[in-house]
Amino acid sequence: MNNTIQQQAIHPNEYEQASNGYLMAIVAVIGGLPLPIINLIASFGYYLAKRKASYFVRWHAIQAVLAQLILVPFNSLAWAWTLGTFIKSGRFLLEHSHDGRDHIWPLLEALTTPYIIYMSFIILFNTFEFFAVMYTGARVRKGHNVRWFLIANITDRLCSKEKRDIYNI
Repeated sequence: MNNTIQQQAIHPNEYEQASNGYLMAIVAVIGGLPLPIINLIASFGYYLAKRKASYFVRWHAIQAVLAQLILVPFNSLAWAWTLGTFIKSGRFLLEHSHDGRDHIWPLLEALTTPYIIYMSFIILFNTFEFFAVMYTGARVRKGHNVRWFLIANITDRLCSKEKRDIYNI
């Protein structure tokens, strides 16, 4: 755990504010699942709103942004690959047969083994990150300081220890 965070007196309200930074990503999944950058924008917007908050709240808001930032290149590649595959094959729409039924087979022909493997990885990676964010948000709300491997060290460097809380003089 970060000793700087532990040495400061943390108001119980700050636990909720810090955990909300992680919950922004979860809420954004509902509206932004097909677009990979929506979760990052939601987390970054929350950080901007909490720039003047206590060190604890700012630190967790930055960690939440970095957690989303890691996903963006992977999700963007998956999104672009999917879009490119369907545009290249010209199979955006289901094929309509003479018997009046729609057939999905032309869409499935465009899927390659590397694409399926990568998309499986993306689904697992996003699922793991989703549950990790939920777990972190719940733990932080209960007063525990959760530090993500590698991301926490970057967060330590990015988060200024300067006192910015305008209400706590």
